[in-house]
Amino acid sequence: MFYNTPGFKSHVVPNSETPDCSPILRNPQNADSLEYTVYTDVKTVYDIFWRSVKARPDKNFIGYRPYDPTQNTFLPYEYLTYSQVAERASNFGAGIVQVRLDHAESDEEREIINKRNWPVAIYSGNRAEWGISERALPTQSLFSVALYDTLGQTSMEYIMNHSEATVVICSIDKVAKLLQNIQNLPKVVAIISMDPLNEQNSQSYIPPPFNTKSIDILKQWAASKSVNLYDMAQVEAIGKASRIPHHPPSPSDIYTLMYTSGTTGNPKGAISRHSNYAASSISMLSAGALDPSKLVYISYLPLAHCYGRNCENYTAMVGGTIGYFCGDITKIVNDCEALGPTYFPGVPRLLMRFYDSISAKTINAPGFMGMMCRKAVNDKVANLMAGKGHFHLFWDALIFNKIRAMFGGKLEFMGSGSAPLEPHIMNFLRVSVCCYVLEGYGLTETSAVALSQPEGELTSGNIGIPFLGVEVRLRSIPEMRYSVYDKPCPRGELCVRGPSVFTGYYKDEEKTGEALLGDGWFATGDVARINEDGTVSIIDRKKSIFKLSQGEYIAPEKIENIISKNSLVLQSFVHGYSTKSGVVGVVVPDPETFVPWATNILKSQGLETANETYESLVKNDTIRKLLFKEIVEHCQSVKLNGFEIIKALHVEHIPFDIEGNKILTPTLKLKRFDAAKYYKDIIDNLYTQIQ
Repeated sequence: MFYNTPGFKSHVVPNSETPDCSPILRNPQNADSLEYTVYTDVKTVYDIFWRSVKARPDKNFIGYRPYDPTQNTFLPYEYLTYSQVAERASNFGAGIVQVRLDHAESDEEREIINKRNWPVAIYSGNRAEWGISERALPTQSLFSVALYDTLGQTSMEYIMNHSEATVVICSIDKVAKLLQNIQNLPKVVAIISMDPLNEQNSQSYIPPPFNTKSIDILKQWAASKSVNLYDMAQVEAIGKASRIPHHPPSPSDIYTLMYTSGTTGNPKGAISRHSNYAASSISMLSAGALDPSKLVYISYLPLAHCYGRNCENYTAMVGGTIGYFCGDITKIVNDCEALGPTYFPGVPRLLMRFYDSISAKTINAPGFMGMMCRKAVNDKVANLMAGKGHFHLFWDALIFNKIRAMFGGKLEFMGSGSAPLEPHIMNFLRVSVCCYVLEGYGLTETSAVALSQPEGELTSGNIGIPFLGVEVRLRSIPEMRYSVYDKPCPRGELCVRGPSVFTGYYKDEEKTGEALLGDGWFATGDVARINEDGTVSIIDRKKSIFKLSQGEYIAPEKIENIISKNSLVLQSFVHGYSTKSGVVGVVVPDPETFVPWATNILKSQGLETANETYESLVKNDTIRKLLFKEIVEHCQSVKLNGFEIIKALHVEHIPFDIEGNKILTPTLKLKRFDAAKYYKDIIDNLYTQIQ
């Protein structure tokens, strides 16, 4: 093998291979040990923030854009310093504990409250109050249960009840959603609104469509449901008066429960401890593409997701500034222009939108403008690959400085995670925005960190090398014909180990046992390849669940089950590529229902049907289009998400079977890997139809 050839970018741990596993790979900066040699005083998320409070009390920490309702516009950023956030967080954390104590009904309950380590739900989009809440909970050793702003009622109720959260901090629009079905949330003791319920409590505006009258109705509604309703200012005042001191967490205490998307069955709550996220924040240093003293991060990635949470913790640890977007993703460029971030972590869907928008006005523009911009991009890419950097005196002055200014003019680093980014898009953004664009890989279970391209990396199609404090290996998957002995490059399931790896799923020993292999290794379910230069690439999925280019999870079995419930369908297969934004499908019609249905359609059009067979009807273009329409409407009728509905369809007359096309198991289950291989050319053709 090539593990120790010159230029191999990962460190290979000697004699670490096993018969079914590759050698262990580490970051060269910690070749001999996973112990950290920097930020050694950071053991918890509490430490992350409070060390910066002591070091930089007067530096801007949280920025937000006030809204002016008279002009219907967002104003320039205003800031809270580290010391201002520290004071509010201390008061708010103490206030939450005091609120629970005030409503305790027994000495036993008060004892539980005083022992700490109980959950508090946060239910909102990204905003300054989220950031304050995030810093408040560790001051009292409380852990967060993060709920996506977009969660449906069923998922929200499941997570609230499964986690047994007694307090919910939420935006005002979520108060009504909680009250509407409060009988389904028996553990909830108090709801705390991020928005003021009394205008005297805050200089903040009351967001539309809420006003003083509607808030009074909300209060009355809460009282009628016997729900204790507060706003943040009230709880901060309660905490300040209580004089409850800090109760810092230990590294082994739970920091947060992060629930997976729950695309099949109920969501799983990954237990992330303080030690996990302290480690993941330190690991971020290995990307090396930022000057920590100048770090300005724009927070728009959902804080209910590990990626957004880790970016904020890293920013706090190095003493940077967090600027919250206005809440409207379509205005993210306006927010960047106002904030001037140095760090923009992205997902392929958004970065592709940037590419589409910028390229339409540059390299894809008609005439002389397009020709000049293509020349400029080619020249800058050539310079970049030659090691001459992201800037070009002539072309930047003529074209690219204007593009860079759209993002605030200070951007040093764009990150891309959650799904692969096309190489030509990476290079275009590198030269048009004049900054590093690096890909990385992490999961909820690894506290968002596993591998990343390091500073200066100009390749694409890989996720780099292990982060600091992380080690990875591959294990063979015989049933998928992936082996760590494959030539020229080893292939297998990617496994991750290190202090950032989670300790299990909340109240779910079975799923925990499936994910954690022993000796600290976590099986990701992703199939990877170790490249000849020591980088790693994701090439497939072992699990049936996969992500689209925008990072949305797809559970193909769920969609197939719905499609197959249509009486016209006998069998179905749904597939997608992580570089694409939609899924495609293959269906085998049920002859008993399909033939009469198709025949009647042709007859209604005055066509002869005497010689039509099942096969000829399946191959009829008119029938194919109508069957596709029927399936789409069926999926819409059961409320599938738009990204779960197939965008193109192949109608197959040959059934899936065991012996013929060999894509069914003896128990008649679909062999997904074999089906994808069998229909590869058809799937590729389907994607050309929707481009």
